[in-house]
Amino acid sequence: MGLSWMLILLGAILLYVGAELLVRSAVQIALHFKLSRLIIGLTVVAFCTSMPEALVSIIAQLKGGSGDISLGNVLGSNIANLSLVLGVYLMLRPCDVTHEMKWQKMPQLLFVYLMVFFVMLGGTINRVEGVFLLFVLGLYILHQYTLPPKKQELEEEIRIHDDVKRAPVRIKLQIFAVISSGILLILGTQSLIDGALKIATHYQISERIIAISLLAFGTSLPELATAIVGAFRKEQEIIVGTLVGSNIFNPLLILPCATFIKPIVFSSRMLIIDFPIMVVFTIILWVLMVLGHDRLSRVDGAILLFAYFSYIAFLYL
Repeated sequence: MGLSWMLILLGAILLYVGAELLVRSAVQIALHFKLSRLIIGLTVVAFCTSMPEALVSIIAQLKGGSGDISLGNVLGSNIANLSLVLGVYLMLRPCDVTHEMKWQKMPQLLFVYLMVFFVMLGGTINRVEGVFLLFVLGLYILHQYTLPPKKQELEEEIRIHDDVKRAPVRIKLQIFAVISSGILLILGTQSLIDGALKIATHYQISERIIAISLLAFGTSLPELATAIVGAFRKEQEIIVGTLVGSNIFNPLLILPCATFIKPIVFSSRMLIIDFPIMVVFTIILWVLMVLGHDRLSRVDGAILLFAYFSYIAFLYL
């Protein structure tokens, strides 16, 4: 079993390094070709930060794994983002919440969850439903272009992934870095999945639980690391918006990609237990935003962390 845990650790490290390298290089390439900050913030960064989760779901489908891995990874990552990642960030640095976050982004996130709920009702997510989710993603991006985030927020989000003090690097090296990051992500995903499945088989743990806990934690490491670094470096606390945006992007991008390999067939517990818990976590965060009068505190972070670890304990009991 020691080898299995080593595979998981190796996979998590490779995913983190690959994701960080991918985002930094992609941002540099986009800036080189003079893409607007709006395009970079809404598409390039969002797509790159979802790559670990997307690769886990795609490779799991290619390996013939159950749909519980693909769907569980998405649900688990979304839960981890709004509880573990945000909870750790808030313990380090409380942050303000904008009016737009409370009354635009959070309702948008719950609307996306409603769309995902509809496609989950049959117990299978097929290609047609995957295309529908992609269509919803297109509408979301279009809406973001019509009502874009503040320029200051976009500048700060890009700066998280780009050290402006660095000397410019030639575009060929940046393209090579993107290719290298893709290789690291694929190797990390393979290692993470192999290790997790070996542990699931050895301890007779369901793929659903492994996906929601171990795989989701592994694919959320880039966001967790970014949140920790951002807590010490950021001038404007936009981590909440980044995580909420990621939770919107994840199901609308990852699930369609997985369905293009084959339909996602998942256990009923995903719909009955895990999906409602994801919604509850989101509502808890929303309530904390409202009660906190536009500010999330360390106490709120402690509440989110307690909820996350309670849920993980519930999974294994």
